[in-house]
Amino acid sequence: MKYYYQVVTTPTADTPGSAVVLNFPDKRYLFGQVAEGTQRACAGTSVKFGLMTDIFLTGRLEMNNVGGLFGVILTLADGLASAAANLSEKQKKKEADERQQRPKQDPAAGKAGGLPISYPGCKRIAQRGTLTVHGGKNLTHLMATARKFIFRQGLPMYMQEHDGDSLAEQRGGFPDPYEQPTWSDQNIKVWIMAVSPESQSQSKGKRTRKRSHEEFREEDKAGVEEEKAAALADQVIRQNVVSNMFNSTWKLDALHETKLKDVQMPGLIFVRDPVTKDLRRYTGPAPGGRTPVPDITVLVRKPWPGANVERIPPVSWNEEAISYIVRNHNIRGKFDPLKAQALKVRKGPDYAKLTRGDSVISEDGQIITPDMVLDEEKVGKGVAIIDLPSPAYVENLVNRPEWDSPTAALNLEAFIWILGPGVGDHPKLRTFVAKMSHCTHTVSSPDYCPDYLAMKEVAESTVQMAMVRPDNYALPVYDNVTVPQPRLLNEAVVPSNERAPLRPLKPGLIINMEPTFEVDESEVTPQYDPSNAQEKLPKAVEARMKIISGQEEAPEFQDKLAAFRKDLPGADVEIITLGTGSSVPSKHRNVSSTLIHAPGNGYYLLDCGEGTLGQLKRVFGPEALREVFQNMRMIWISHLHADHHLGIANVIKAWYQANYPNGVSRTDVIEEDMSKILRDKRLFVVCEQMMTTWLEEYASVEDYGFQKVTALSAFPEQIRSGIFETSFAYRHCRADGTFPGQREAQSQPKTTRLRFQDDSDPLSALLREAIGLSDILPSRVSHCRGSMAVTLVYPDGFKLSFSGDCRPSENFAATGRGSTVLIHEATFQNDMAGSAIAKKHSTYAEALEVARQMQARALLLTHFSQRYQGNVAMNNGQSSQKAQDEPGSNSSASLRTKDVPDDEEGLVEESNPQLEGSNEDTGGVIIAKPSTQYNGPHVNAFDYMRLRVGDFPVLQAYVPAMETLFAILERAAAESAEKAQQQKPAKKQNSKLKPANKKIEKTGKAGKAGNSGNSQRIGDRGANRSRKASASAADEKDVVAEAGTAQEDGNPGITRSVGIRVEKAVNRALTASASSADKMEIETSANRAERAEKRAARHAARASSPPTDESDEDRNARRANRAEKRAARRAARASASASSADEMEVDSEAGKARRSRSPRRVTAKRAGKTSASSADEI
Repeated sequence: MKYYYQVVTTPTADTPGSAVVLNFPDKRYLFGQVAEGTQRACAGTSVKFGLMTDIFLTGRLEMNNVGGLFGVILTLADGLASAAANLSEKQKKKEADERQQRPKQDPAAGKAGGLPISYPGCKRIAQRGTLTVHGGKNLTHLMATARKFIFRQGLPMYMQEHDGDSLAEQRGGFPDPYEQPTWSDQNIKVWIMAVSPESQSQSKGKRTRKRSHEEFREEDKAGVEEEKAAALADQVIRQNVVSNMFNSTWKLDALHETKLKDVQMPGLIFVRDPVTKDLRRYTGPAPGGRTPVPDITVLVRKPWPGANVERIPPVSWNEEAISYIVRNHNIRGKFDPLKAQALKVRKGPDYAKLTRGDSVISEDGQIITPDMVLDEEKVGKGVAIIDLPSPAYVENLVNRPEWDSPTAALNLEAFIWILGPGVGDHPKLRTFVAKMSHCTHTVSSPDYCPDYLAMKEVAESTVQMAMVRPDNYALPVYDNVTVPQPRLLNEAVVPSNERAPLRPLKPGLIINMEPTFEVDESEVTPQYDPSNAQEKLPKAVEARMKIISGQEEAPEFQDKLAAFRKDLPGADVEIITLGTGSSVPSKHRNVSSTLIHAPGNGYYLLDCGEGTLGQLKRVFGPEALREVFQNMRMIWISHLHADHHLGIANVIKAWYQANYPNGVSRTDVIEEDMSKILRDKRLFVVCEQMMTTWLEEYASVEDYGFQKVTALSAFPEQIRSGIFETSFAYRHCRADGTFPGQREAQSQPKTTRLRFQDDSDPLSALLREAIGLSDILPSRVSHCRGSMAVTLVYPDGFKLSFSGDCRPSENFAATGRGSTVLIHEATFQNDMAGSAIAKKHSTYAEALEVARQMQARALLLTHFSQRYQGNVAMNNGQSSQKAQDEPGSNSSASLRTKDVPDDEEGLVEESNPQLEGSNEDTGGVIIAKPSTQYNGPHVNAFDYMRLRVGDFPVLQAYVPAMETLFAILERAAAESAEKAQQQKPAKKQNSKLKPANKKIEKTGKAGKAGNSGNSQRIGDRGANRSRKASASAADEKDVVAEAGTAQEDGNPGITRSVGIRVEKAVNRALTASASSADKMEIETSANRAERAEKRAARHAARASSPPTDESDEDRNARRANRAEKRAARRAARASASASSADEMEVDSEAGKARRSRSPRRVTAKRAGKTSASSADEI
C-alpha cells in the first residue's frame, strides 16, 4: 500500500498558512492551517478535494489560520453535490435495469452500512457524503457565525472540538494513557495535543486563596456541574445551527401564513385573491416603513434555517494550539504460499481466510493460524505535525508526555513543524530536535520559507501588462530568497545562526511513507521569478503601442484629455483594484476588493473578499502597507456573499496591529459616549445589519481588534421618488462582541443612530470628520437579501459610486447622478444576458447604460465571471474568449449564487418583471438601449491595477494594445495546455524507444561489419540522429550544422539546396521569436528543419551507393542501412508525437513526399511556414 503527504502551501503573502494533504488510495486528509488562498493555490494542481472526508486544523483557532476554511468547504460541498447528482442518476438507471432483470430484489440491496452505494467499474463502493473538521475549542461557534451567508444541502457536517480538559478526560484506565488514539479510521490513528502557551498554563494554576476540601466539594462541584450543563446546552444550539447549514430539508418554494406586521423585510409578500384563490403579490405598505400596515394575514416564504437563529451563545477566547501525531495502521505480513503448502493448506478460499486473519483447518486436520503463514507484521509509520504560533508554546510542547509514550511515539519517522516567527530560535526547541535526531525534521515557517509568488499565472500577466503600462502596473512585491520574511510592522528581523536545523518545505514536495520512507522533491513547483521574465513585448503589441503613442501626442487627444480633466474633482484619487473576479478565486483573478486612496482623506476599502490582505501585501511593501493601514478610514461591505467579505477579519487585525502595535488592555467596560468613540482612532465598517452581527459574534472567538472598530449598520429609506434618507446604527458592545443581557431573547445592546446631514445633531459633524466623507448614500439593489450599492461623497466634491453585485438599478443611477467615477460590476458578457438576469448580475452593456444614466465622468468595470480566465472584452463587452462553462452548468461558480437567500425571487419564472424586486423597493431595472451610448472613458479592472482618476482616457487609449497582449497570452496558454495534453500519452510511446535504439545500434554494427565505408558512416550518423530525435531537444544551430555534415558525405547537388533552405527556415524561425506565444511555433519549425535535414541525409546516402553490379557484401550493407533508416523513422515519429501534433502532420506529409520522390519542395514549403503570431500577420 502506498500513501504519502504532499505540501500544499507554505507561508507567503498569497497563502499565509501551511497545509499538507495525506493521500491514501481511497481517502484524503487535510492537515494544517486552511488559511486564505488555500483553495486558490490548489487550482490547477494535483491537489483535489474529491476524496477528502476529514480536515485537521492545527494551531490556534484564528482567522489567519482558518480564513480559507469556508471557501474550501463550499468548494468541497459543491463538488460533492455535483458528484452526488451524477451518481444518483447512474444509480437510478442501474436500479431500473436491475428491476427489469430481477423483479424481486432484496429491499436492503443498495445499502452499505446505512450509506448509499455506487458501482463504478463494477466495484461496490460506499459513497462518502460527510465532512468532519477537527480543531480547537470554539470551532463549532466559528462555523455557526456563517449561518447568514453559507447554506448547502446534502453534506452532513461535523465539528470535532478538542481542548486540553476534554482530551485529559478521555485518557485513563490503561498503563499507557495514550494506548488508544484520540481518533482513528480504517487508514490512520491520530493522537491530538492541545498545547497552551506558557503564560496561560501558569495562570490556570493560580487561585486567589486556598479553599478547604469541604468548600471545593460543596460549592465548586455544584458550580462546575452547572457550568458544564450550560456549556453543553449552548454547544447543542451551535451544532444544530451547523447541521441546518449543510444538511437541511428546507425548500425554496415553501410558503407559510403570518401576520403582515410580523414579516421580516426585505422579502416578497403574497396574499390570496378572495375570488380566484390564486396567489398574487402584495403591493401595500410594507412593515418597517412610515405608513401603518393593515392587520391582515399574508403568505411569505418560510425563512431558511440560518435566518431563524438571530443569535448564538457567545464563547470565550482560547489560546490553545492544536498539534497531531499521525500513524497508519500496522500492515499485515506478506502471505507465504510455500509455508501454506508445507502445512497442507487448501488453495483458494482458505488462503483468503488466512490473509484476513482467520484460522483454517488443513488437509491433515491441523489448525493453521495466520501467523504460521504470514510474514512479520509491519509497524505503522508515524508523523508528528506540530504547530507552535510563538515561542511561548515551546516549553509545554517539548515536555508533553506523548513523547515518552511507547504507543503514541512509536516508529516516528518525521516531524512537520509549522512555526511562527522566532520559534525556530528557541534553545529548547533545538535541544528537542537534537533528541529526536533519528527523525526527519521539516519546517514551514516565514523564518525558513521565502515570500515567493504562489499565484504564478496572475504574476505573469501583471509582468506583461507592466511593460505596456508601467504607470498602472508594477511587479508584485516578492522575494524568492530572503529569510526570515519581512514583517508587516517593519520589525527588525535578524537572521539567527542558532536556528534549529530543519528542512524547509516547498509546495509540491512529497513525503513518501509507504512502501519506503523518503522525501521526494520531483513534484516541487518551481518558483516564478519575474526578473527572469521576457523583457521584450511581442511585435504586434509593440506595433500597437507605437501607434497609440503617436495618437497620444496628437493635439486632438491632448485636447480631449484636457477637457476631461477640466474641473475634475479628485483627479489625483487613485483606485487600486485588488480583486476583480466573481464567486470564487481563480488563478488569474482574486475575488472582490477595491482600494481607494484619496490624498488628504485616507484609504477606503470597497468589499473585502478572501485574500484581500495578501493582495495588499503584493501591491505595497511592508513600510508602504503600514502607512496604508495607519491612514485607512473605512471598509464598505456591499452584501453578505462570501466572496465579498471573508477577508475582513484579517484586514481589521492588520489595521489594529499597525495602529496599536502594543495592543489594548482587555476590559469588559462598554464605551457609551458616542462623541468619545468618534474622536478615537478607529476603523469604520459600514455594512448591512447581518454583517455587523457577524463581526460581533466572531469577536468572541479571536481578539482581532473589534474593540477599535466602529461598525455602522446602514438603513437607507426612500422618502419619495428618487429621494432617500439613510441612518446608521452603532451598537455599543464589549471587546468580545457581547453586551449585558445577551442571553435574554428580546434584549439588544444600546444603539446610537447617526446621520451625516443632520445639522441639529452635533454627532453629525464628528462623524463626517472621523470618516473623512461628506456623505454616504447607500441604495438597495436587486441581488440577495441586504444588497446595497453606495455613493461616497468627499469634501472636495469627488463623488464615487460603487455597485457591488446587482442588476442595473434606476435608484442607484439616481443616487449617484453626477459621479466622478462609477465602479460597476460586469459579471457577464452581452451574449449571456439570460444568465445575468437569472443570477441577478449585470452585463457589460448594462453597466455602460447605468454609467450613461448616472452621467458618470468615468467608468471602471470589475467583478468578471471566472469563466473569462484571461482577457475580458473591452469593446462593447464582446468576449474574445469562449466561456469556460455554459450557462446553467453545475460549476461551483453557479452553485455559489444561493449562499444568501434571495428574497427577491418568486414562485414563477425569474424573467417575470413583476418579480424583479421585493416589497423593499430596490428601484426599477435599467434596460440597455442599443440606440444610446456611454461616451465617457471606460476601462476594465485587473488585479494589482493602479489608476489615477485623471488618467482614465490615457489607459483607455491603450486598450487595443492590452487586447493584443491578452490574445497572444491566451493563445500561448492554449498551445501549452494542448502540448501538455499530448505529452500524457507520449509517456507510453517513449517506453517503446529503447528497443528501437537497440535495433539502431545493431544496424550500426552491421554497417561496420560491411566493406562499405559509406554504410558505416551513414549507420553511425543515423543512430546518433535517431537518439537526438527521440530526446526531442535539438537546437536550431545543430540542425544547420548537421545539414552541412550530410552535404559533405552525400550528393552535394541534393543536399546543398536542402541545407540552404533549412538554414533560411531556421533563421526565419529565430527572427519570429517576438512573443512567448511564438516560441512553440519556432520549436516546431526547428523540428521541421531537422527532419528536412534527415531526409537530405537519406537521399545523399542513396546517391553515394553503387547503382548496379553490387556485391553480396554491398547488398547486405544496403539492407542494414534500410533497416537502420526504418528504425530511425519510427523513433523520430514517436518523439514527434510527444512534441506536437503539427510535427506528426509534417511526418505524414514527408512520408507522402518520399513516396513521390519529391522531398525538397515539401521540406522547403513546410519549413518556411513560420509565423510570428496571428496578430503579427494581421
